[in-house]
Amino acid sequence: MIIYSSLCLPFIDKKCNHHTLLSKLTLIAMEENKHSLLQPLLPFFNSPSSSPNSTSTTTASSSDSLHHHDDDDDHDTCNTTTTKVTTISNTSIILRLLSVLFVSLISIWANYEASKTFHVTILNDDKDSLAGRRFALSYVSNDKATRIILNTSSFVEHLLYPNNNELHCTKKKHIDTVTLRLPRHNLNATTATVSSTERFSGYYVIDISHTLLENNEEYNNHIAIVGAVQRAMARVWLYDGRSSAPPGLVDGMAEYVAELAGFRRERVSGGCDGHHRGWWVEKDARVVARYLHYCEGYKKGFIQRLNEALKDTWHDRMVDDVLGMPAMELCGLYNNASSPNLI
Repeated sequence: MIIYSSLCLPFIDKKCNHHTLLSKLTLIAMEENKHSLLQPLLPFFNSPSSSPNSTSTTTASSSDSLHHHDDDDDHDTCNTTTTKVTTISNTSIILRLLSVLFVSLISIWANYEASKTFHVTILNDDKDSLAGRRFALSYVSNDKATRIILNTSSFVEHLLYPNNNELHCTKKKHIDTVTLRLPRHNLNATTATVSSTERFSGYYVIDISHTLLENNEEYNNHIAIVGAVQRAMARVWLYDGRSSAPPGLVDGMAEYVAELAGFRRERVSGGCDGHHRGWWVEKDARVVARYLHYCEGYKKGFIQRLNEALKDTWHDRMVDDVLGMPAMELCGLYNNASSPNLI
């Protein structure tokens, strides 16, 4: 055996025998057993007899454990940071949406205020009557009367003073205040009348007839009331030559505007004749409106130009000048039409 040979080599000269060899082996075994008996009693990382390889392995294991712990901490930190970023991002989006909504509401309110262009006042001077109670319940308490004034005014304003007029833009009539009033006494008219004060320019009062509120049929469908206010607002916006234009012509123009808005009343018979004071004299406003429809069809923009001409004055040939031909000649064409009442 190799061990036997190596152990015998130092004692060759001394005649290495069996007893000597046995003693050497016993000593070696005792040395080895001494190490193996002590090793389990000591922690491996504190053992002074640990080998360099063992120390290296222990350090590497500890480093891996610490590195893994650091990775977990980094992962938790990353998750926390991501959650914070997500929360901040969501909060920023919500704030932006609220800002946009706030700006939109401000814009809507500003447009609403700008669309009014004048002050609106609602008066009920006969609260104890049937008409007064209905007016208060259906038109004053819910602010419906104000909305009717603003809506009808907007239609007339855009019709008479369009912003996209290719030829020119007529200066709008100055209106400061419009008052819708139910007077104490009933009106002779069955609709509404318009009056303006000479002392304060731009102040107009629309008196609504009791009949419109006392008649159950007209009160229930509301069309008659809105139509009456529509005619009145057209009368407010129309120029009248500083009160020198023929009332029949201006009333016919207001009726024309109301019919365009969809408030067409029952037709009455009548045509265009050659009255020496004008074809509009002693004519129902609906008859005059039908002829104005024919004039507008003959020359587009006729109503707008006629309103502009009435801004400061009135003369007998004004309609002829705006039309570009004698109005009586067009009357002949109108009367010769197959169905003038359908115009």
